[in-house]
This record gives sequence, C-alpha cells and structure tokens, in this order.
Amino acid sequence: MTKDALCAILREQYALHPRECERAALGVGSQTWFADCAEGRMVVKFPDADAISHPEQEAALCEHLLAQGIPASRFVRSCDGTVLCVGADGRKFHVQRFETGRSYAYHTAPEWLLDASAAMLGRIHQALRDYPELPVGIGADFFRYMTPDSARSSYERSLFMARKQGDAILAAELEYRIALMQRMPPFSMDLTRLSCLNTHGDYCINQLICGEGRINAVIDWTAACVHPAVWEIIRSYVYAAPECAAGRIDPVGLRRYVDVYMACAPLTAEDQTAMMPLFFYQLAVCDYYGQYYASQASNRDIFLHQARFSTALLRHMEACGETLTHALVK
Repeated sequence: MTKDALCAILREQYALHPRECERAALGVGSQTWFADCAEGRMVVKFPDADAISHPEQEAALCEHLLAQGIPASRFVRSCDGTVLCVGADGRKFHVQRFETGRSYAYHTAPEWLLDASAAMLGRIHQALRDYPELPVGIGADFFRYMTPDSARSSYERSLFMARKQGDAILAAELEYRIALMQRMPPFSMDLTRLSCLNTHGDYCINQLICGEGRINAVIDWTAACVHPAVWEIIRSYVYAAPECAAGRIDPVGLRRYVDVYMACAPLTAEDQTAMMPLFFYQLAVCDYYGQYYASQASNRDIFLHQARFSTALLRHMEACGETLTHALVK
C-alpha cells in the first residue's frame, strides 16, 4: 500500500478528506497507517492474515464493549456501510478513529496504570460474559500441538541458526530451552476447570492509550478470543511492571495486580493456583527465537525481545515457582 493509494481509498470509499498519511513503524505482521483528515485523525489497519487474527469480528465486539462502558476502538463505516473492506491487493482493512493519549513502553507502567490495567481487564471480562463465544485461543488444541517434543525440534532448528550466525548468547539460551524440554512432562492441566473467558487476546501495556491518570482507550481487538483468564492477567502484568524488566516476577506486585482484578471480576482458587504453571508451560513451548530468525521485517527485534525476556522469566519461575504460586493462593 502506498500513501497515494491509501488517500484515494479514504476519499473514494469513505468520503474522507485526507491531508497527510503516514505509515506506523510498529507491527511485524499488520500494516498500520495514520491519516490526518479534515474529519479528524484516523487509523487505517491492514491486519495480519494469520490464524489468531479475526478482523471480521472486531467492530461488533468493540460496539458491544463501548455500550458496556469499556473504552474500546471506534470504527468508521465506509460509504456503503461496510466496516471491514478489501483493498485492490485483496488485503482486508478497516478504519478507526484515532484515540488521543500516550502509550507506555514495556515495563514502564506507573503504579496508577498497573492498578488501572488490572481493573480494566476485570471489567472487560465481565462485559464479555454475555457475548457470544469468541474463537478459542489458548485451549486444549493449543497444548495438543505445542508439546515439549515439538518445541524441542523447533529449538534445535533455531539453535542451528544461532550458531550459524554467531549468536553465542542466543545459542546458550536455546540450549537451556532444549534441556528444559527434555525434563518437562507433557501438559496435563484440565483447562475445563479454569475460567476460560472471552478476552482481548493480546492485552498488554502497549494496547492501552492513556490520559492523565486514566486509560482513555483499549485498542487492537483483532486477536480477541477465549483464553484462560489467568494467562491474560499474568502476561499483562509481567510486560507492564517495572520490577519485571529483568525477567523476575515480584510476588507482592503480582498479588496486588490480581487483587485489583478480583475487585472487578472473580477468580477461583483453582484459577490462582494454575496461573504460574500455565504461564510457565506456554512460555516454555513457544519458539520466539524461530520467529525472529524467520522474520524479514525491519523491526523483527520485537520477536527477539520477546524471546530473551521469556527465557529470563522461565529461569526465574523454575527457581522460584513454588514461592510465586504460594503468594497467589489465598
């Protein structure tokens, strides 16, 4: 997509009057543009065409959330009333109103934002309880295919690439992961006993547009799905909290985050007990190093950060898992 082509789409299909269009630097699969129009600032997003992206459901979901008081994305309909359109290249896209505010980088959340993030996630889960069930994200099928054996094979391929490119530090981290897979038993947790809910799917600090002491909007609902609630909770905490920057989880900080969430939405004792082992297993069997080596994107270092950070978390949870789980169980 070129700037001129995008401006033409906005004029012809949306009756908008763009003055300037600029492509966002972030995103390794999706393509996002900012368009300054006479009618206001817009966001044009071409979602990634993968199994976890469901752009066809996003607008209706956000309309439901907005009606429930959740500050979700606001979509703009085309002249013929369509929300999800198709460009000349066959790629789907939609237009949203730009949400004013700032987004915080990983591990930079001030205390008010940690509390607001936990509360907002609880409110989202409550607002989506009566919504039709979304596609399953982390469920039984995920763990049926993401096994220690399949992960080890993937890590061995990534280790070959790391050694070939002289990435000694990454090679050592992959060797640790391969050894971890050799001693890790297959997944045996009964997910039907956990609170598996409609959720954002990628709820993270960089999806929160913030004002002065408040969250103005929660954006990017393309991956909305059914996840175990506790997975979305702990993942959002570890990517937001400054104390987690080095890959160490503070049990006091995590307990506070969970308590703030639980003031808005319930969790069972079994949910809380499962939080740490579920998150550990998911991190352990996902090869972000492989994504890094396979990507041709200019900003593929996003995958590298995720890979190295998750390995640091795994080492920490292996050493302190019982203490962390004990802190979560009331």
